Amino acid sequence: MKKVLLLSPPYLPDYMRNARCDFVSNSGTQWFPIWLGCCGALLEKYGFQVKLVDAPSYGFSHKRTEKIFLDYKPDLLVVYTGHKSEDNDVNFTDNLLDKYNCPAILVGPYFSINPKNTLSKSKRIKYGVDSEFEYPILEFLQGKNPREINNFLVKENNVVKKNKNRPYLNTEELDNIPFISEFFHHHLNFRYYRAPSEHHPFVDLMTGRGCYWGLCTYCLWVHSYIKGRIYNVRSVNSVIEEFKFIERHMPYVRSVMIQDDTFPADRARQFSEAKLKAEVELPWSCYARGDLDFDTLKLMKRANCRNLHVGFESADNKILKNVKKGLTKERMTRFAEDAKRAGLRIHGDFAIGFPGESIGSIEKTIEWACQIRPETAQFQLMIPFPGTPFHEELKRDNCLLNGAPTFPKVSKREMEKMAKKAHRRFYISFPYLWQVVKDPYELFFSRIKTYRRALAAIFWKKWNVR
Repeated sequence: MKKVLLLSPPYLPDYMRNARCDFVSNSGTQWFPIWLGCCGALLEKYGFQVKLVDAPSYGFSHKRTEKIFLDYKPDLLVVYTGHKSEDNDVNFTDNLLDKYNCPAILVGPYFSINPKNTLSKSKRIKYGVDSEFEYPILEFLQGKNPREINNFLVKENNVVKKNKNRPYLNTEELDNIPFISEFFHHHLNFRYYRAPSEHHPFVDLMTGRGCYWGLCTYCLWVHSYIKGRIYNVRSVNSVIEEFKFIERHMPYVRSVMIQDDTFPADRARQFSEAKLKAEVELPWSCYARGDLDFDTLKLMKRANCRNLHVGFESADNKILKNVKKGLTKERMTRFAEDAKRAGLRIHGDFAIGFPGESIGSIEKTIEWACQIRPETAQFQLMIPFPGTPFHEELKRDNCLLNGAPTFPKVSKREMEKMAKKAHRRFYISFPYLWQVVKDPYELFFSRIKTYRRALAAIFWKKWNVR
């Protein structure tokens, strides 16, 4: 039986590689390695022995991860790279292959930004996969010639060639991948995975891939991984059966986070109705655009949805239009009111660093966040990923400083200060204190470690995002 090691390499403490952007998390957030998990689940189904090592989430050092690799002696190494950590990931993998030689393949959304360039950096790695990688890796293990595997990149004589693209996975192919929750259940310790907005322990899964909106200029996955306005879904029956499996075999899981790029209204209604009919009680959360109607929100609440992750981004309508958000501040304000009226919690994602940003626009965004008052919020310093229209616009206008946005009206340093200010104003406030009083275990005692990290970040610690 061939042995496969799926690796998210070690890097900095609290580095988060499993999300839609990679950075050092000030709150200690770690999502599950969902793309590696899907790959591992499929490979096990076809008879391969799989080991998953998520070094950043576990806090593994380079030395410890190297020992795991050398002890396991895999027949194939699959490496999920980051953007911030790219040089580290390539060099670390080269070092591993110097000590034990086996085929290695680079994968993931960050690798897919500029796969030829990333693969060219390596002295030892010969292969990579652009975009979805589960089935290409399966074909490689089954003995297919790498030069004939769609989505594969092959390096020969220091020249990297990319094979033709394969269609994105359809419903039948997605349903063929075993439950990722079951794979995680056997391979991971759930205590290492936390998010301030989610019950602990929780688990991530996907019901569909791609984004039905797919136009936002700054989003990595829709410009590097599953590109454009595409939303390919699993059958609802498959998703409901996975929820049943979690309830039956993983009773320690308190909630499920659906990691689809966004959960559109028709999908949300279809899933909620099926979940109610199946009498599945397990709570769940999802990503949502700020335009879901009240009736859909009520139905989701009836189906035990507890939390919506919503990208509000900016209170400036000109900025929202420029980044092709497709929504206005006024529409999203009404959505926030409707969600609360329906009894749903909200985690608000607010962004600092879009073109047109100023101290005034950031102040308006902070005030808006405090006005609509989601249960939890983050104020993200934007990361311009190469290959996105957002990055190209900043590059064209000479508004990039060491890979981060900087503008004539507000500098990178000023935006860092404003991000800290935003977190202080939102969390060190009477409304948030009142939330803590009403739910002290969930919002205080279970998050002491998170608060300790966050307080340092928003008061005295250097902002280490980019």
